Amino acid sequence: MSQNHDLGDFGVETYTSLFEDAYKKNLAGRKPDTLYEPILDLLGRGGKRLRPALCLLACELVGGETERGLPTAICIEFFHNFSLVHDDIEDGSELRRGELALHLKYGLPVALNAGDGLYALCYEALKPNKELLGVERAWRIFEAVAGLCVVLAEGQAADLEFKQKMEKGEVEVSEAEVLEVLRKKTARLFAVSAECGAVAGGASYATAAELGSAWDDIGIAFQIRDDILNLVGEEAKYGKRIAEDISEGKPSLLLVNCLKQCEARERAKIYACFQNYDKTKIKEVVALFRKYGSIDYSEAVAGRYLQSGINKIRKMNIKIKNKDKKGVKEKGVKEKMVALAEYFVRREK
Repeated sequence: MSQNHDLGDFGVETYTSLFEDAYKKNLAGRKPDTLYEPILDLLGRGGKRLRPALCLLACELVGGETERGLPTAICIEFFHNFSLVHDDIEDGSELRRGELALHLKYGLPVALNAGDGLYALCYEALKPNKELLGVERAWRIFEAVAGLCVVLAEGQAADLEFKQKMEKGEVEVSEAEVLEVLRKKTARLFAVSAECGAVAGGASYATAAELGSAWDDIGIAFQIRDDILNLVGEEAKYGKRIAEDISEGKPSLLLVNCLKQCEARERAKIYACFQNYDKTKIKEVVALFRKYGSIDYSEAVAGRYLQSGINKIRKMNIKIKNKDKKGVKEKGVKEKMVALAEYFVRREK
């Protein structure tokens, strides 16, 4: 499924460039350094900027000027990075975007405060929406982000509960339960990015919700792909230790599918890797995933969710206005979004 593409190949570099300029302007000159140095460090490491690009693309898809979506795009990316800082602390991760995780580089108290700061900044970033979009649409976006916070916390709680069961060697989790964790921890943020971008662009709330539903499916596919990359990707490209998810005990379709099929002695090997990053033992577990077809199975499930989301996008009846001399057709913007969705799931990093 994987293909070697960069995000720029899909015509979204305009959106990422707009976002880069806007978030840097938002943070310029802020003090104290104890808060903003780690924040700027993390944001400056790059990342794919998938969520703000999606937000701005959704805004354009429904006929809005991309600048109308910028405050929301900044909010979304600040929120995403807040969650990464806290996840790395809770998971005990060592690397983030190819460098030391913030809690290892700056210490736990500073990293926690940086995460909290990003959470606060994400709401502050929404303030211009009142003047830009009007009170009703600004409030609609605020409500969506507030709801996202609750969903993320629920997903993280389920993640932690799964790890506690892993530690005891008594995992009894269904595929449906794992997919719900993926939806809450990852997919919902993509859905809100698309939905709020559409609201900022002037779409009806029903149309925005429809687009959000499509990206809920695509977001699940994205996370399944991310879990696969954590096993088989290249560390230099992926930016985290390969197969670290196994030692962290993260809930994944791969893991649940393999545990359901393997023998008791093999399950014991998997449990033995929890909180123990031993490359030799990790390789044995990856071999079990291959033996039982868990990687291929997960790829297939990701493909189904991706196709479901793409079908929803293509069926949407959206009319947009011409914005330049050549005109911009609805189909062209839709296909750009479809190409972005395919990149989400076929990426190598």
